[in-house]
Amino acid sequence: MKLHVLEIIGDSSLAGAPRHLLSILENLDTDKFQTSCICPPGELANEIRHIHRHISLETIRMNSRFDLKAIGKIRHFVKLHQPDLIHVHGTRAGALGRLASIGLGKPVIYTEHLWTKNFQLNNRLLNYLHHIGGWFLDLFTTQNIAVSQAVKDFMIEANISYADKIKVIYNGIEPTKTRADIFQNGQEIWLGTVGTLIPLKGIQYLLKAMPIIRQQFPEVHLEIIGEGPYRKKLEKQTKKLKLTKFVKFAGFQADVEKSLAKLDLYVQPSVSESFGLAIVQAMSVGLPVVATRTGGIPELVTEGKSGILIEAGNSKAIAEAVLKLLFDHSLARKMGEMARRESTVRFNLKDMILDVENLYEEVVKNPTFPQ
Repeated sequence: MKLHVLEIIGDSSLAGAPRHLLSILENLDTDKFQTSCICPPGELANEIRHIHRHISLETIRMNSRFDLKAIGKIRHFVKLHQPDLIHVHGTRAGALGRLASIGLGKPVIYTEHLWTKNFQLNNRLLNYLHHIGGWFLDLFTTQNIAVSQAVKDFMIEANISYADKIKVIYNGIEPTKTRADIFQNGQEIWLGTVGTLIPLKGIQYLLKAMPIIRQQFPEVHLEIIGEGPYRKKLEKQTKKLKLTKFVKFAGFQADVEKSLAKLDLYVQPSVSESFGLAIVQAMSVGLPVVATRTGGIPELVTEGKSGILIEAGNSKAIAEAVLKLLFDHSLARKMGEMARRESTVRFNLKDMILDVENLYEEVVKNPTFPQ
């Protein structure tokens, strides 16, 4: 008999966590699993509707982590459809889904997609309350998934959960035949970065590095792939730095690998990053990587082999690392090739799905949770 898994997420975009969920929905073994999904209306829901397999989709608005109406609707869905397992993704759905499941006798898996020790809320009290809330919700959680060791370490250090209750499962991607042919863009050199446009992605520091880089290589351009609330500020900063002709805001791109393959070098200047799916995508097409030494990034990029790791929030360090690769094309190509190999071996989608499936089956067989 198939196991019925209910996936719940509170993010309606197509950013990292929703894309991770799409990978699960698209690739779970249909001979073993039946899937349902609850998410807010939006882009993610539209993508789920186009998946060529049967998935029961319920759209529920989730206005906050304390949305009582959403909790009631989720609880009603669980009672009506009786899934064997509930898998909640991210802090909002993690709160709503776990509160809705209390007393229903269903094992619950929570995946933490965001928090590491580098991620902090501006308000210290709210930060502390988040940790307390995480500890409380963990009482109603059968198993946690951390998308990196950095996430697991944070959950333990913040007393949210304990080691035996947290399993690290890296995000995986489908191997691609698309390859970057770096430094073959004629007279132009293209740097690129991908992510939701928010301050934590650190793109403001990359923009500050651009004038330093262009002093040595005036042919350098930058492509910023993604959308977000910080875009107008970044565009204003670009104009102030007189970089308008050399910085392209490409917006959301459905085929990220195709866009990445046109670049010569990938830069991830994040202040906080739990995993860094875009880094793996850049590695998969053979791009050398310059990235910050924060969160889960050092678990992806092998220092000096597949890329260069630098201090977060340091524009000068970004410029120096980029210039090192621009001055040494041979080194950049070697790093790009190593990056491609590492992404294929260490972050393969099939391995990720197998780990998730095995955990689902294990949790259902041994549903140790409060009754």
